[in-house]
Amino acid sequence: MSMEIKKEIYDFFAKFVYDKTGIFYPEKDYYRLDSRITTLMGHFQCETPDELFNLYVTKRNKDMEVVLIDLCTNNETYFFRDNKPFDALTKTIIPQKVAQNGYVNLWSAASSTGQEVLSIVMGLLENNPGFDLSKVKITATDISQRALKKANSFTYSSLDVQRGLPAMLLVKYFDQLPDGQWQFKSEFSKHLRYETLNLLTDNFKPNFYDVICCRNVLIYQNKENKQMIMQKLFDSIRSDGFLLMGSGESLIGTDITLTQSSVDGAMFFVKENQTWKKAA
Repeated sequence: MSMEIKKEIYDFFAKFVYDKTGIFYPEKDYYRLDSRITTLMGHFQCETPDELFNLYVTKRNKDMEVVLIDLCTNNETYFFRDNKPFDALTKTIIPQKVAQNGYVNLWSAASSTGQEVLSIVMGLLENNPGFDLSKVKITATDISQRALKKANSFTYSSLDVQRGLPAMLLVKYFDQLPDGQWQFKSEFSKHLRYETLNLLTDNFKPNFYDVICCRNVLIYQNKENKQMIMQKLFDSIRSDGFLLMGSGESLIGTDITLTQSSVDGAMFFVKENQTWKKAA
C-alpha cells in the first residue's frame, strides 16, 4: 500500500542528509528517500510519515541522527570490486613504494564494511610472497556507524564472501564460525584500523598518505562539496602519492591539479605531475 509523503517531509530529510553528509537529493530524486523513510518509521514505531517527521523535529537526538545517516549512506561493496585497481596496488604501487621509502601510509576513505582493505591485504600477500604487512599502515574510515561496526568485527555472511572472493582465498584467510559466518583471521586483521570520519566536515592529515582510495563517493556530492573534499584529499596526499577514485569519477568540476596515470591498466591520479615509471 502506497503512502503519502508531503513535500515538507521530503525537504526536511533531504536537507538533513545534505547538511550532515553532503549527499544531495534533488527534488526529482525524492523518491529515493521513500524506502529510508519507511525503514525509519518501522525503527521508531511511527504509524505515518507525519509522525516520524514530528519526532525528528521535536525530539531528535544523536542516536536518531546516526540511524538516519546510516540509512542514507550507500554501503554497497564487495571483495576485489573491479580487479584492475587491486592488481595495480598490490603488484606494483605498494611494493615499489615500500622498496623506496620503507613503508606506505594507505587510507581507504570510504571503507564501508571493510571488503576493500581486506582485498588489499590479501592481494599483497598473494602477489608478494613473504610480504611484511607491518610496512603498510592502513587506515580505513567511514561515516556509517553500522558499516564500521561490521567492518570492525571482520565477520561476513556466506552471501558476503560469495561476492568477489575466490574460494581459495576464503579458506586461506578466513575462519568459519559455528554460526556459518566467516571471520578474517586475526593474524591479518591486526594490521587494520577503522575510524569514524566525515569527509565533508572532518579534517584530514596533511601531506601524509602515499595512497588514498576514495571510490564512488564524489558522485553523490554537488559541485561545491566535491571541490571541498577533493581539496582536502589533495592536501593529504604526499607529493608522489596516488589517488584511486571510482571508474565513473573524475576531477571535472574542480580546480584540483592531479595527473592521470595508468598503472597495470588501472587509472590513478598522481600528485604534482609525477610520472609513474614501472620498475623493470
